[in-house]
Amino acid sequence: MSISILLRGHLFRKCSKETQIDLYKKMISHVIKPLKKESKDINVIIVSYKDENSVSFIGEIFKDYNYFYFKIPSKKSQVVCFVDALNVVLENKLLENCEGLLILRSDLYFLQDIDYQRIDRNKILFQWNLLHQKSSGEAPDQIQFIGGNLIEEFIKKTNEFQIDTIWKLSLHNLYNFCVCHFGKEKISYLNYIADPEPNKDKCIIRGNPRPRYGIGNPLYNYSRYINR
Repeated sequence: MSISILLRGHLFRKCSKETQIDLYKKMISHVIKPLKKESKDINVIIVSYKDENSVSFIGEIFKDYNYFYFKIPSKKSQVVCFVDALNVVLENKLLENCEGLLILRSDLYFLQDIDYQRIDRNKILFQWNLLHQKSSGEAPDQIQFIGGNLIEEFIKKTNEFQIDTIWKLSLHNLYNFCVCHFGKEKISYLNYIADPEPNKDKCIIRGNPRPRYGIGNPLYNYSRYINR
């Protein structure tokens, strides 16, 4: 059995090649090695917009894992490219005998380990336990874990139904989408973060490390904020 990691989106997003290399090494330390305890076989799948020849050095970074690279057309919107990346993984048969699919952006510079103690073949896990806003269900959208028994249905639903019925072109409505199509009992989270202001509707812990509102988060930074 295997677990697949899908790294989606821009490479070198307002950062140098050196920063992107360092970022992927941080992912090995904080994302892949903790996951290795859960599965012996790890697939690392990058889906981006660059030609493979221009990023061939990345294969050397992930040489200890099953590494795949796919190029998709230029970015239209975050939500469209999210679905396109999922379709690429499914079409290339990289989900057979898969215990779970971890989806994350390629520009996340990890500062802490991802916590995998709640992963479940029958659940969808968001990056942490907090919503951006409790009343609306607005969620941080940088990381998701799809349990192996739900992956194909999840990809099918994202193709059949619109995700961004609110917060257009983004994935902030993905939590509401999953509750609607899979039920709240199948939704959980990876890392636990205590809410600094539990009695307020809006949370100051945010997916964006440098938000206009809030204080960011302790799990990762963005590559564009790392000086190299």
